[in-house]
Amino acid sequence: MSEFTGKDMYFEWVYSGGTVTLHGDFRTVTLSPSIDYADATAGSDARRKRIATIADASVSFSGLMQAAGTALEDALAEGTEGTINFGPRGTTAGYRKYVVGAFAGGANVSFPYSDVVEFSVDFTGNGTYSRTTY
Repeated sequence: MSEFTGKDMYFEWVYSGGTVTLHGDFRTVTLSPSIDYADATAGSDARRKRIATIADASVSFSGLMQAAGTALEDALAEGTEGTINFGPRGTTAGYRKYVVGAFAGGANVSFPYSDVVEFSVDFTGNGTYSRTTY
Protein backbone atom coordinates (compact mmCIF):
# COMPACT_ATOMS: atom_id res chain seq x y z
CA MET A 1 0.00 0.00 0.00
CA SER A 2 1.69 3.20 -1.11
CA GLU A 3 -1.17 5.70 -0.80
CA PHE A 4 -1.75 7.58 2.41
CA THR A 5 -3.58 10.64 3.67
CA GLY A 6 -2.15 13.48 5.72
CA LYS A 7 -4.22 12.74 8.84
CA ASP A 8 -1.19 11.35 10.72
CA MET A 9 1.02 14.43 10.11
CA TYR A 10 3.38 15.38 12.92
CA PHE A 11 4.71 18.96 12.77
CA GLU A 12 6.73 20.90 15.32
CA TRP A 13 8.51 24.26 15.37
CA VAL A 14 11.50 24.33 17.74
CA TYR A 15 12.76 27.85 18.53
CA SER A 16 14.47 29.70 21.38
CA GLY A 17 11.17 30.02 23.28
CA GLY A 18 10.47 26.28 23.24
CA THR A 19 8.68 23.79 21.02
CA VAL A 20 5.28 24.37 19.44
CA THR A 21 3.41 21.40 17.99
CA LEU A 22 1.12 22.39 15.14
CA HIS A 23 -0.08 19.11 13.70
CA GLY A 24 -3.33 18.85 15.66
CA ASP A 25 -4.99 21.71 13.77
CA PHE A 26 -3.16 21.62 10.44
CA ARG A 27 -4.85 21.82 7.05
CA THR A 28 -1.94 21.79 4.61
CA VAL A 29 1.85 21.47 4.78
CA THR A 30 3.90 22.07 1.64
CA LEU A 31 7.61 21.33 1.35
CA SER A 32 9.38 23.05 -1.56
CA PRO A 33 13.01 22.01 -2.03
CA SER A 34 15.06 23.92 -4.61
CA ILE A 35 18.58 24.32 -5.89
CA ASP A 36 20.56 27.09 -7.57
CA TYR A 37 22.66 26.55 -10.65
CA ALA A 38 25.83 28.15 -12.00
CA ASP A 39 26.08 28.67 -15.74
CA ALA A 40 29.00 26.56 -17.00
CA THR A 41 28.45 27.29 -20.69
CA ALA A 42 31.63 28.34 -22.47
CA GLY A 43 33.53 28.36 -25.75
CA SER A 44 31.99 26.27 -28.48
CA ASP A 45 29.20 24.73 -26.35
CA ALA A 46 26.04 24.39 -28.43
CA ARG A 47 23.86 23.78 -25.39
CA ARG A 48 23.70 25.48 -22.02
CA LYS A 49 25.56 23.62 -19.25
CA ARG A 50 24.88 24.03 -15.57
CA ILE A 51 26.47 23.01 -12.30
CA ALA A 52 24.21 22.43 -9.31
CA THR A 53 25.35 24.72 -6.48
CA ILE A 54 23.37 25.58 -3.35
CA ALA A 55 20.31 23.63 -2.20
CA ASP A 56 17.47 25.22 -0.25
CA ALA A 57 14.02 24.40 1.07
CA SER A 58 10.96 26.30 2.18
CA VAL A 59 7.88 25.12 4.02
CA SER A 60 4.34 26.50 4.03
CA PHE A 61 1.89 25.61 6.79
CA SER A 62 -1.81 26.37 7.10
CA GLY A 63 -4.15 25.39 9.89
CA LEU A 64 -6.79 26.43 12.36
CA MET A 65 -5.93 29.05 14.97
CA GLN A 66 -5.94 27.67 18.47
CA ALA A 67 -8.27 29.29 21.01
CA ALA A 68 -5.40 30.80 23.00
CA GLY A 69 -3.43 31.75 19.89
CA THR A 70 -1.20 34.49 21.35
CA ALA A 71 1.64 32.07 22.18
CA LEU A 72 1.35 30.57 18.70
CA GLU A 73 1.52 33.97 16.99
CA ASP A 74 4.52 34.92 19.14
CA ALA A 75 6.35 31.66 18.31
CA LEU A 76 5.84 32.33 14.59
CA ALA A 77 6.74 36.04 14.65
CA GLU A 78 8.47 37.18 11.48
CA GLY A 79 12.21 36.60 11.62
CA THR A 80 12.05 34.02 14.42
CA GLU A 81 14.75 31.41 13.80
CA GLY A 82 14.24 27.75 14.54
CA THR A 83 13.94 24.21 13.22
CA ILE A 84 10.94 22.44 11.71
CA ASN A 85 10.63 18.71 12.31
CA PHE A 86 7.81 16.97 10.51
CA GLY A 87 6.68 13.54 9.50
CA PRO A 88 3.89 13.22 6.92
CA ARG A 89 2.92 9.81 8.32
CA GLY A 90 3.57 10.56 11.97
CA THR A 91 6.54 9.49 14.07
CA THR A 92 6.42 5.74 13.48
CA ALA A 93 9.88 4.17 13.22
CA GLY A 94 11.05 3.91 9.63
CA TYR A 95 8.72 6.59 8.25
CA ARG A 96 9.98 9.76 6.57
CA LYS A 97 11.10 12.69 8.73
CA TYR A 98 12.07 16.12 7.41
CA VAL A 99 14.28 18.54 9.35
CA VAL A 100 14.43 22.12 8.07
CA GLY A 101 16.33 24.98 9.67
CA ALA A 102 14.25 28.07 8.97
CA PHE A 103 13.05 31.58 9.66
CA ALA A 104 9.33 32.05 10.32
CA GLY A 105 7.65 34.61 8.09
CA GLY A 106 4.97 35.56 10.63
CA ALA A 107 1.49 34.16 11.17
CA ASN A 108 -1.02 35.35 8.55
CA VAL A 109 -4.41 35.15 10.23
CA SER A 110 -7.82 35.18 8.55
CA PHE A 111 -10.83 36.21 10.68
CA PRO A 112 -13.98 35.26 8.73
CA TYR A 113 -17.35 36.45 10.03
CA SER A 114 -19.01 33.05 10.24
CA ASP A 115 -16.33 30.40 10.04
CA VAL A 116 -13.25 29.10 11.86
CA VAL A 117 -10.21 31.34 12.19
CA GLU A 118 -7.35 30.08 10.05
CA PHE A 119 -3.68 30.98 9.91
CA SER A 120 -0.78 30.28 7.62
CA VAL A 121 2.94 30.77 7.85
CA ASP A 122 5.74 30.52 5.32
CA PHE A 123 9.13 29.34 6.53
CA THR A 124 12.28 30.28 4.63
CA GLY A 125 15.06 27.70 4.76
CA ASN A 126 18.19 28.51 6.75
CA GLY A 127 21.00 25.96 6.76
CA THR A 128 19.83 22.52 7.81
CA TYR A 129 17.65 20.51 5.46
CA SER A 130 17.57 16.75 5.64
CA ARG A 131 15.40 13.82 4.70
CA THR A 132 15.74 11.08 7.24
CA THR A 133 13.49 8.63 9.09
CA TYR A 134 12.14 8.34 12.61
